Amino acid sequence: MAQAEDVEPETYQIMRTIENSLMDNDNVDLEQYLLFWEHVCKVMGSWGTVFGFVVKDVTAKIEKLAAMRVADPESYRSIQTMARKESTDGTIRNLKPNRSGTGHLMVLNRALEFVIDMLDGVFTSDDASLKVSTPARCSYDKHLSQFHSWPIRTAVSAALYTLPRKTEFLIRLRGSMPESEDGQFHDVFNRDGRDIVRRVNQLVENFDLVNHNPSA
Repeated sequence: MAQAEDVEPETYQIMRTIENSLMDNDNVDLEQYLLFWEHVCKVMGSWGTVFGFVVKDVTAKIEKLAAMRVADPESYRSIQTMARKESTDGTIRNLKPNRSGTGHLMVLNRALEFVIDMLDGVFTSDDASLKVSTPARCSYDKHLSQFHSWPIRTAVSAALYTLPRKTEFLIRLRGSMPESEDGQFHDVFNRDGRDIVRRVNQLVENFDLVNHNPSA
């Protein structure tokens, strides 16, 4: 039987799709953005029990955005065309159960900030025995905790302590990616991820959504 071809590491696919997400004029390509999140979710699934909750929540939102793209590919080609469409038809502020695509994007942006800051804390630490729960808790408190109920915050806090130390965590993150490419992955994820966050925040400001809470 012929040997199966090696599967490209998820980390490579994350780097490629996050770079491909960036369009001219501070826009973001929705198809590539959703692919990026799919690959991130596959990696997060190996990080620990707490990330099962994050993956489930993120997956539900990217599936809804993907369905919107299928139904209206032209309007949901990018974050700007999506926001313009939903602003025009008056749905941009819709909440659950019919939350707008822009609302889903805003929630995903918080999750992206959480992952970016957590990974940045891991990669920039010189302590190989660092407990990943430390940067993870710091990032969770900064970006997500205020949107969660007390029972969820309590459960997440307990689950964070099950995260491994830096060395083991990076082994799970890399998959088959060589350790020598840690720096490149961190640079691309941190740089382009923060650029996407900035672009989404600018979109939120442009469409007067700064005080809109899509999680309500």
